[in-house]
Amino acid sequence: MAKPMILYGRILSPYLARCAIAANAKGLKLDIKLPAEGIKSPSFLKLNPLGQIPVLVDGPAAEGRKSKKSRASSRATAIYESAVIVGYLDTKSKKTPLFPKAPKALLASRLPAAVAADYVQPNAAALFRLKRGIAAPHVTLEGSAAALDKGLDALEHVLAKGRFAGGSAFTSADCIIPPALQFATRVAGMFALPDPLKGRPKLAKYWASIQKHKAVKPVIDAMHAMMDDALAGKLPPLR
Repeated sequence: MAKPMILYGRILSPYLARCAIAANAKGLKLDIKLPAEGIKSPSFLKLNPLGQIPVLVDGPAAEGRKSKKSRASSRATAIYESAVIVGYLDTKSKKTPLFPKAPKALLASRLPAAVAADYVQPNAAALFRLKRGIAAPHVTLEGSAAALDKGLDALEHVLAKGRFAGGSAFTSADCIIPPALQFATRVAGMFALPDPLKGRPKLAKYWASIQKHKAVKPVIDAMHAMMDDALAGKLPPLR
């Protein structure tokens, strides 16, 4: 039985969460953990020179005395940037293809994913950091809430009417959008903002269904629990 791939980071990160959902959908095993020496350590910077998470490590590290050819074939592969990781995971198994081949189907998946990633997630995350007291000085409740509302309107507009974000099949969009909606729905309650699903029937129907999906539910549940820890001051900062 193949050993799990290592995914460095923690589940609260929506960028890591989308990779974990993708792995679940593909039937792949991950060992999610923080790097022992920190994300700015020389050992981690060898995996990702940007010093950021998530990072996926696939394959055994070279060990012992081996030929150059043997060492090259056994060396672990390190992948960073969540979109690249999701694409890599898609190649590891034929189960649940995450990227449709037909142009229109691919567009129906990629567009809502991009809207969620670029206009929903960043503003929801900014509000969460504001609640924790670690937001950048320029971040305001009014500005971030208005930007989040605009992003949610756009997502409602481009979301498909089928069971999944792009239509009838689970795709990469269903890896990216749920973590963004998890943040959006939680921060709305923290600041007594209007329900982000009210008046957005496609989003409401989608969220009610997708958070119960077997590939998504364990990740969203873990995100909720870690978000509670962060709000209670129990989550140590990344180092």
